[in-house]
Amino acid sequence: MAVRTVARRYSQAFIELVGDKKADSFGEEISSFLAIAQANDGALFKALANPVFTLTERRAALDAVLKKLKPQGLTSNLLKLLLEKGRFGLLPDVVAAYQELADAKAGRTRVKVTTASPLTGQLEAELRARLEKVTGKTVVLESDVDPALIAGMIARVGSTVYDSSI
Repeated sequence: MAVRTVARRYSQAFIELVGDKKADSFGEEISSFLAIAQANDGALFKALANPVFTLTERRAALDAVLKKLKPQGLTSNLLKLLLEKGRFGLLPDVVAAYQELADAKAGRTRVKVTTASPLTGQLEAELRARLEKVTGKTVVLESDVDPALIAGMIARVGSTVYDSSI
């Protein structure tokens, strides 16, 4: 079974457990945990996903981190389940799939915009409004600057690319 499919199944089960109203807060929690685990060259993430360490050692490390972070019960349960099933390495894919599902439920779409220089507040608002009109969804802009561009922008909405760059 493909990694993406397994990660999507975990995400689907998790989002059904947390419900629509709390989907974003749980999404932030698992995303925050992933960011912490991947900090410092991913030392914590690598240790928790590495079968060289015994399950008892990895469980103790995860419990110590969870004790400090104090996440909600369902978030802890998801992380412990991934660890117990030997699928902790899937966490980045689980987080990405969860975010996609939460966005779909909330009627959001993520748009990555690459420009030659940073977007001004007015241009960003105008761009967001136009993209919301085109997509029919609430747009979450992820802005990036690429000095290799001379002018214009590239907007990626899912698999569609709007390229008006030079």
